[in-house]
Amino acid sequence: MKRALLILMFGMLMARAEGAAAPCSSYYISEINIVSVADTDAGNVQTYVGFGQSSEDSEKNAMGACSHLRFDLETCLESDRRSGRNAHSDPADNSLHLKYAKAVKRITGCE
Repeated sequence: MKRALLILMFGMLMARAEGAAAPCSSYYISEINIVSVADTDAGNVQTYVGFGQSSEDSEKNAMGACSHLRFDLETCLESDRRSGRNAHSDPADNSLHLKYAKAVKRITGCE
């Protein structure tokens, strides 16, 4: 759990420099989930999260955290990935907002 939190925080620190006091709903969230085949423990999943004011920025931040901390870029690109807007009204997939809304606000300082 501590490892996942550290990875999550690293990916979000990159988003903090993008600006403050923007509406929280203007941020995008990207999540990368990797199940390592080298691990023998069932259910060992590593999650990397990135925030950004565009979908591309959030993807870039999540990819950066994934590829800098543990895996090569190809492994990160071939993993399970999702992106979405940090808003209740996002019709596509609201689950990222539900999981990371408080973290987006805490890390970015958005309103």
